[in-house]
Amino acid sequence: MRNVKLPIAVLLALQVLAVILYPLSYFRLAPQAAVLPPALLFLLALAVVGLNTNVLSIAGTRNLLIFVQGLNTVVRLMTLLPNLKTPAGEWAWGLMVAQVIAMGLSWYSMGALEHRPLNELRFRKTIDANG
Repeated sequence: MRNVKLPIAVLLALQVLAVILYPLSYFRLAPQAAVLPPALLFLLALAVVGLNTNVLSIAGTRNLLIFVQGLNTVVRLMTLLPNLKTPAGEWAWGLMVAQVIAMGLSWYSMGALEHRPLNELRFRKTIDANG
């Protein structure tokens, strides 16, 4: 298998997609779950802003991004089995597909971030004294 290196903007877009990918019907069944996507998006935004304003170190930002995706994966795994059947007794296929795709995207994002050199995580490239 070829090792494809995605641009950092695409990798961040995949991370956002992994966090917000929920079927709308799931929020009718579990309205308390509507808090999770905004909370994780807030952490993602803090990591990106912190990195590009030099408030966070590059390693700290990578760890925060990996933490958010790991938390997303664990929460989705914990909520998958109890919610596979609706109160009417039907299988929630849309939820299962969305959860599995989102967990896969989170897993991929974690691995891609872990193997990417730290200096590639910045949007703004710093210029050294030599130009």
